[in-house]
Amino acid sequence: MDAASGISAVLGRITEIGARFGSEPGGQFVVAQGAAFDPFGAQYQSAVSALQAPAGATSGAFSQSYSPASPYGATASLSGVGAGTGGTAGTSSSGFVPPPPSPATGAQIQAAIDGTATSPGERPVGGYGTVVVPSALMVQGNGQIPTNQLSPVGQGGHKLWGPAAASWQNLVSAAAADGISIRITDSYRSYDQQVDLAERKGLYKNGGLAAVPGTSPHGWGMAVDADVRDAATLQWLKVNGPRFGWVETTPREPWHWEFRPSQV
Repeated sequence: MDAASGISAVLGRITEIGARFGSEPGGQFVVAQGAAFDPFGAQYQSAVSALQAPAGATSGAFSQSYSPASPYGATASLSGVGAGTGGTAGTSSSGFVPPPPSPATGAQIQAAIDGTATSPGERPVGGYGTVVVPSALMVQGNGQIPTNQLSPVGQGGHKLWGPAAASWQNLVSAAAADGISIRITDSYRSYDQQVDLAERKGLYKNGGLAAVPGTSPHGWGMAVDADVRDAATLQWLKVNGPRFGWVETTPREPWHWEFRPSQV
């Protein structure tokens, strides 16, 4: 399948499932809670609340204005020269819209694998825009990547795009050296799995927790859901995840982390 045909097929499936969801009363679905990891439980919510920044908090000259209709990125507002992170989508006070970020270079990917992509420190949640997809994955299509083209992360049967898997393994090892145990509950997600999740948990734009099937970063093998019920685990990820190219991209989902080595 060539790139054009693959993209056309994916867009067709997105349109189909979008129409299907739109026909449901109120566009809402019942949220199913997993027994092993319940991100809606009191213990988890308490940990998240303790770590959340005050409303309107900013980091340097980079401020966030979250859009509930945008599942994988906030509307970023840039002010001043050099504001924000490299390649972050946004609009300056003059109305200029920066170009989308470029794909990660080999050097940026290697730095993320080595844990030297950037210095430790928390980044603002969201504001990254749409994930930049490597051409080799784009040809396959979101949620249609053959499992033999994904790499194991060393936790159960979870797999990711090769560089993301290598980086995540090193991140987990670094956390273990600091006395932090990090495990994931989800990684690559096929298209059919995305449909199932959307039906059970609802679309993010409607107040649920799922991306429109065919658009999820999980479908590219570039995202994980981590068990962050423990406050120390979540705090370690917030500070050290960017070193390995992993950032917290989605408001309301602190367990969701994406591999963005060109944007940390």
